[in-house]
Amino acid sequence: MMANVNYVSATDSKIQYEKASTSAKNELGKDAFLQLLVTQLRYQDPLNPTDDKEFLAQMAQFTSLEQMQNMNRSFEATKAFALLGKEIQATVTNEQTSQTETVQGKVEYVKMKNGEPYLVVEGKEIPASKVEIVTESEIIGTDDQITNAFELIGKVVQFARKNPESNETEYIEGKVQHINMKAGKPYVVIGSNEGMIETALDSIEGVVEKDSLVGKRIMGSYYNTETQDYEKIEGEVEYIFIRGRNTYAVVNGKAMTLEDIDKVFRD
Repeated sequence: MMANVNYVSATDSKIQYEKASTSAKNELGKDAFLQLLVTQLRYQDPLNPTDDKEFLAQMAQFTSLEQMQNMNRSFEATKAFALLGKEIQATVTNEQTSQTETVQGKVEYVKMKNGEPYLVVEGKEIPASKVEIVTESEIIGTDDQITNAFELIGKVVQFARKNPESNETEYIEGKVQHINMKAGKPYVVIGSNEGMIETALDSIEGVVEKDSLVGKRIMGSYYNTETQDYEKIEGEVEYIFIRGRNTYAVVNGKAMTLEDIDKVFRD
């Protein structure tokens, strides 16, 4: 994805700097710490440079700060996932009306956006930090199951299932988009709205560590059964599956055989 490059005048730059300054936290983040350290080294007195021991101590402090922040993010995400299936109440700002509103309901699943956990309640995404009240629910899944399910989000997994239409056995490989809770049990969800597949956590047979076609952008043709003709399609592979002797790649909910793929784009 290419970012747009906009011209910024000196005045605009000053305004942006002032806004950033007012929203800065009192805590020294790891990026700010590293920037200060680099600045210190760049402008140090060449006749009296920073002592090696002092530099190593500062780097150790930076590493410790980074580890603590990573642990805090992981802890916050784990707490959010523990709310699956529970009734919550939160006060949020409606982005369309800019009005404050109270949201109540059961947490359907957890999403991660920019490293922050969001709870989905009746289709609305609620920052986990906005939760005010939590009511105990009927979740019966074990802590280990919930933790294991959460750790699969964003990873490519493999499992087998019976096709609901043909009853044929399919072997599927796809990226976990989110987790659903049903009767207290976690289910992993892959694919998009057009071709979403859900399977129980205990049906997962493996996690793909090697390079996979899943997530790559491809171009090819798929056979439209309504028009009885081939149509060109391009997009990101949501998942792949094996049915019978054929292997298919699914793009935008449409399946094409590997033989019908014309091009695989580089990352």
